Amino acid sequence: MSDQLRVGEAIIDLLTREYGVDTVFGIPGVHNIELYRGLHRSGVRAISPRHEQGAGFMADGWSVVTGKPGVCVLISGPGLTNALTPIAQAYHDSRPMLIIASTTPTNALGKSFGPLHDLPDQAALVRSICAFSETVTDAQELPHLIERAWNVFTSQRPRPVHLAIPMDVLEQFCARFKRAESATHHPIPAASEIKRAVELINAATNPIVVAGGGCVDAGAQLAKFAEAIDAPVVLTGNAKGVLSSTHPLCAGNCLVFGRVQRDIEAADLVIVVGTELSDADLYNGGQALQFGGNVIRIDIDEEQLARRTTPTVGLVGDAGETLSSLTAAIHTKTSTAGQDQAKAWREHARAKTGAQFVPWLEAIEQTLPSDVIVALDSTQLAYSAHWWLPATQPRSWLAPYGLGTLGCALPMAIGAAVAAPDRPVLAIVGDGGWLFTLSEMAVANDLQQRLTLLLWDNTGYAQIRESFDDVDATRMGVDISSHDPTAIARGFGWEATEVTTPPQLKEALSTAFASNAPRFIRVRL
Repeated sequence: MSDQLRVGEAIIDLLTREYGVDTVFGIPGVHNIELYRGLHRSGVRAISPRHEQGAGFMADGWSVVTGKPGVCVLISGPGLTNALTPIAQAYHDSRPMLIIASTTPTNALGKSFGPLHDLPDQAALVRSICAFSETVTDAQELPHLIERAWNVFTSQRPRPVHLAIPMDVLEQFCARFKRAESATHHPIPAASEIKRAVELINAATNPIVVAGGGCVDAGAQLAKFAEAIDAPVVLTGNAKGVLSSTHPLCAGNCLVFGRVQRDIEAADLVIVVGTELSDADLYNGGQALQFGGNVIRIDIDEEQLARRTTPTVGLVGDAGETLSSLTAAIHTKTSTAGQDQAKAWREHARAKTGAQFVPWLEAIEQTLPSDVIVALDSTQLAYSAHWWLPATQPRSWLAPYGLGTLGCALPMAIGAAVAAPDRPVLAIVGDGGWLFTLSEMAVANDLQQRLTLLLWDNTGYAQIRESFDDVDATRMGVDISSHDPTAIARGFGWEATEVTTPPQLKEALSTAFASNAPRFIRVRL
């Protein structure tokens, strides 16, 4: 058998040799040892979190920064169920993730024999939050399924893929897998639809662009298009940094403000590129925008075109390629109205920011390195940071926009730091959400990452406290405590400090960003 590999080894060998996988996230266990045998043999870097939820968030953060699929290697049963939240987040935010998990032996699948880690149907459990999810009982199907996954990641709307492989299949011997190559291409809008869109653009007097995560790799094309038609660009959270905050047409992440939404609805043309226009983007009580003028919608997912609005023209295609086609055909405008509108929206967003947050945001803004990667959790300071803090590069802003979960910022930041070890990483978390994934602080210290964790400590779930008050309900379960976060951070080996004023925060951040080791800053309110 010396010329053969076990199936677990062959999977990793194929991923490294043909797909360039060099990093995976997961926790080894009895049920996936053969995959780890392959990782060791192939020299792939395996990052071990302290919980599989951390593995998923780390893979997601790594994927945002690199633009490549994050890979999770998990055990059957609880290994997969622990990771369901980050898988769902990657699904909602349209990001590529490959989940390779062991499952119960072939002779016990679906039979309720009660083997360890048994699920009635592991693949079915996760199918609703994946592009596809399959149980693989024939090892020869694996090259085709992995190729199919990569086609989803690279030529369609990217979303997670899950492959469940029985333990006995992972242990089988097989010849080295060959790649099952297949031709792929991005959809291209019909020439007639491009022509219709160009006619609308040329006739518009106050066009506006709303750009989402589908533009993450189309920053240059987006800038040229917006400049050609003098259109202000509103970015969703997943598009932050795609157009630099310093660009005069960049209105930033101000889509949550009513005034901005009303201005968009009043425009004679809105070009919507690569975004769901979801409730999380608008944060207006679940109401879809009521466009008063024409709408051009560009999306690689054809089904997305008619969701929440009926566009005048729908263009199915890659954001960058489609924007380039439009730019080449439109009449260039020379005015500054778009810049003036973008500036007015930016100023409006800042004026509407809660006064209690402004000094803290200014302290952060004044110390941020230009190449920083920022990861945000669901916490009050972070909500304002979305539109206040700058981002000059794409793939530098990480947050749970689609799912809105707590606890993701720290492990996502760790994944980002694995992807870009020479760049400073800042995670902003609340004292409530921080506790969800607290144990991952051990990983950052193990790796001695250039990571700063800013803890906004308002002694509990402050946003939920306010929500109780808003509906005149008696508060319950929201006044929790993390007791002594600074001591906890030091227990994990982090350098830790506490601040009570914005000037102290500014000084602490300056010190932290100059460090090459993990730093913890507690803001005590």
